[in-house]
Amino acid sequence: MARRITRKQLKQDEFVSTMDQLIRKFRDYWKPAAAGLGAVLVIVFFWWVAVEWSERQTEEASALLQKAVTAYNEAAALDPVGDLTEAESGFADVIKQYGRTTQGDVARMYEARIALGRGEIEEARTALIKLVDRHKGDALGRLAALDMVRLRVASGQGAEVAKELEAMVVGRNSQLPRDAALYELGEVFIEEKNADQAKEYFQKLVDEFPESPYVAKARQRLTELG
Repeated sequence: MARRITRKQLKQDEFVSTMDQLIRKFRDYWKPAAAGLGAVLVIVFFWWVAVEWSERQTEEASALLQKAVTAYNEAAALDPVGDLTEAESGFADVIKQYGRTTQGDVARMYEARIALGRGEIEEARTALIKLVDRHKGDALGRLAALDMVRLRVASGQGAEVAKELEAMVVGRNSQLPRDAALYELGEVFIEEKNADQAKEYFQKLVDEFPESPYVAKARQRLTELG
């Protein structure tokens, strides 16, 4: 008489068969899987190393730049301007070691300001044009654009610059924020010996942009102009 197989035994046999298949599949595929996992771990490791290196580079560049900016500000605060040798050396070091970073471009902007202060117009212009092109739409690009405006005014292009700034004030040109453009317009007309027009722009800045960082300087100009 044949032995009767219970439902419980059938389930046990199915379980054993399934486990046997899984073990065979694992044995067939564990080497490629391990190799793939190893490749992922290698990629993650190198990504982590790159991030750590980048953060360390940023910190070192920022510290070196800050030292140079401090030396620049201390010299610039003197009347007449003090010795900028230490600042120039610091900016040169930042560019040499971290020239492809944002800190390197900030150092280039300060070098352009130093050149402009010495009357080296073409050298300053070349550096600022490159910075404006490379940083369109960000804070550094706007700072370089401001320096470019002042350079052009100092070069006798006040009337042309005034037209461009007026376009920025009404929103037809977004190179500078409106409050910055208003302040620079006032400065242009001071340079052009047109006090009434300068006062109009400074007052517009005070009235329309009371929270602007330029308001304090605009009020000072209004007081000076009477």
